[in-house]
Amino acid sequence: MKDIIITDGNVEIKAKLNDTVAAQDFINRLPFKCSGFDSGVDYCCSAEEGKYDPDELQIGWKNGDISLGGGWFALLYDGEENSNSYTDMMIIGHIDEKDLFKVKELPKEVNFTVTEAN
Repeated sequence: MKDIIITDGNVEIKAKLNDTVAAQDFINRLPFKCSGFDSGVDYCCSAEEGKYDPDELQIGWKNGDISLGGGWFALLYDGEENSNSYTDMMIIGHIDEKDLFKVKELPKEVNFTVTEAN
């Protein structure tokens, strides 16, 4: 697992990438920049899909998960209890629990930069 930092302006959110094929491919794209908006349960940013293993797709998410798939990079901060209607989720990481509140306080529109943590 690789530690990353997601920033928007002065806000830094710590997270860990998992060992999926998609997460390992995402590391090669760092630093990664994208912009998006708050949907009410996640921050959605358009993003080119990379390599992934279809066997690693899952149903739903846990609050704090980071997904990359279907043309979206998303920070999933809420809605876990209703997420099982979302199939084919490619989860590449998870936000540190102590930083999850920071995601919920971001503005409606964001400009993320994702880098490796030192």
